[in-house]
Amino acid sequence: MQQNVLENQLSREEQLALKNRRLGMNIFQLSWIMVFICLVVVNLQLRRSQESWPPPGVERMGVVLPTLATITLLISGFAARRALQSLRRDAVQPFLSQWLVTIGLGVLFVAMMIYEWMIVPQGSQYGSIFRVMIGFHGIHALVIGGYLWNVYQNGRKNMYGQFNTWAVEAGAKLWYFVVFAWILFYVVLYWI
Repeated sequence: MQQNVLENQLSREEQLALKNRRLGMNIFQLSWIMVFICLVVVNLQLRRSQESWPPPGVERMGVVLPTLATITLLISGFAARRALQSLRRDAVQPFLSQWLVTIGLGVLFVAMMIYEWMIVPQGSQYGSIFRVMIGFHGIHALVIGGYLWNVYQNGRKNMYGQFNTWAVEAGAKLWYFVVFAWILFYVVLYWI
């Protein structure tokens, strides 16, 4: 509701520009969703080509660390949302604090995934598809994490405010995508 009130205070040109940015972000995210779904389909096809999954002689990866990583990532997504809401209320300091929490938890998540990537059994289709999926998501999270860091640095320079939130909104949407994609991968890699 508050977001709509703020957007109504923008000029017609600014509203159109914001609408176009959001459409562009949605198209970008849709294209990436297709890539992530393709990786899931490849994983499922490899599984169907095997009598059992993981193949005999390959130990299944544990779920404790990835479950902790998933919880960490979910909390970071919640922190990103709270940060954006704070900025829209023109509360810059709470925005910066919550955004930093988002980044810190994202770093912790990536560190846990690097560990998982390093310990996966090698030399099998199970290990190969696991590494591709974890690596692809990890690189995606690192790049978006770099963007989040840039937003944080600009926020410290007071470049955002109640009427200038697009960069933060874009960062939050990108981070929500990281969360969504990971939950998809988490279910496929560890539970199915």
